[in-house]
Amino acid sequence: MVDISVIIPTHNRAAMLRSILSRLDAQRDGTPAFEVLVVADGCEDDTSTMLSSLRTRVPLRTLSLPGVGPALARNAGAQVASGRLLIFLDDDIEPGENFVRAHVVEHQRHPGGVVMGPYPPLPHIAKDRFRLSARAWWTRHFERVSRPGHQFAFTDVLTGNLSLDAELFHAMGGLDPQFARAREDFEFGLRLIKKGVPIRFAPEALGYHLEHQTTTLTGKMVRRYQEGRSDALMARKHPDIQRLLAIHRFTGRKGWKRRLQRTIATRAGSVLDPLVKAGPRVLQMLEKAGLRRLYEKVERQCNGYHYLRGAAEVLGEDWRLPPDPTGSTDEIDVLEINLDQGIEAAEAMLAERRPLAARIVIGTVHVCDMGHRIGAEPWDARHFRPWLNRQAIHKYLPVALAEWRGQPFNVTPHLSDFTLNTLNNPSFHVHMIEQHLQWMQAKLRSALYDNTSKS
Repeated sequence: MVDISVIIPTHNRAAMLRSILSRLDAQRDGTPAFEVLVVADGCEDDTSTMLSSLRTRVPLRTLSLPGVGPALARNAGAQVASGRLLIFLDDDIEPGENFVRAHVVEHQRHPGGVVMGPYPPLPHIAKDRFRLSARAWWTRHFERVSRPGHQFAFTDVLTGNLSLDAELFHAMGGLDPQFARAREDFEFGLRLIKKGVPIRFAPEALGYHLEHQTTTLTGKMVRRYQEGRSDALMARKHPDIQRLLAIHRFTGRKGWKRRLQRTIATRAGSVLDPLVKAGPRVLQMLEKAGLRRLYEKVERQCNGYHYLRGAAEVLGEDWRLPPDPTGSTDEIDVLEINLDQGIEAAEAMLAERRPLAARIVIGTVHVCDMGHRIGAEPWDARHFRPWLNRQAIHKYLPVALAEWRGQPFNVTPHLSDFTLNTLNNPSFHVHMIEQHLQWMQAKLRSALYDNTSKS
């Protein structure tokens, strides 16, 4: 019996899984005792043979399922896990040597919540547009959520590198099996937020995502189909957030273009599906020909078609969603915080009340508002100082830059999220600097190899 269980659902990735297990077996000295539970879900490769012959210092257990999808695989693993703390890890993420300990330390500091760790793309050489865009998305995502005081939304919650108490996971009912192959983490995150469970980020619980070995253009199209299906289910189960989902743009009695798209997705699949399957090959030819704009247009159309096909599986020809039950923002209770009482008092009020929105004043002067975000966690004490810092940066730094450049005060230079993240979050930025250095080294090695081969 151990207090920590690392649960890894896997499907036909024996070689990658072996590497991940070796990384877990080599965790830094001082790491608390933990077990690894591999859920082999419909594996048809040599995963079973590899696991049965593998010898590890860390206790290793396996569970076999007939291909039920990652949501049910995680639920099944959680049911048989021994640990009071569950750490979910995807089978294409290589954990760092401090991975387990960082999760444990964050839970010791702040018990009772959910902890997420980063898994940016493993540094590698990539030249195709699909790979570069995937790398950029993952990198931007973790740069954003790593910002101190980040207010988590349900779309930030990913189960690829996530930990929580087993008691909390079971009390939440685990992952919803409706969302078997997509959005199961978003839906779980939304339920966590509605229950008021705090979500925290542990930058030291680092893993590297081997997305360049596991994601393809064809796989992305299949994924978009599953996302369309899951978004339709999400809109039905949680109508209060349906306006945040892409599916919301296509429902109801909107313009002729939307109706045509719905009709095509619902009725023309038998004709169009074979043609759209050629999309990845067409995109590769367009990229080779250097037709960037046409590439982007074709990619959007293919992704959109697969998304709507998935939604049509759930919505049928009706394409109607339940009405949004949320009232107007005027009905939300707004907490008034007077900074005359001091920042510590303001943080204490936020920690006690956990408001959806707050109005910040100094005496009788209104300063700014902490607005309500649908699908995001309530405001808390840990959000306040970073939020104030960003307000100051947004409001005063552009003016100072404009003055320094000799521009009029009403000209506001653009400050990107990356710039603000660099100013506010040196901890995770250290990881990103290391990542970019490794990319540069990989490109240099490739260039030297090419030159040696030619000579």
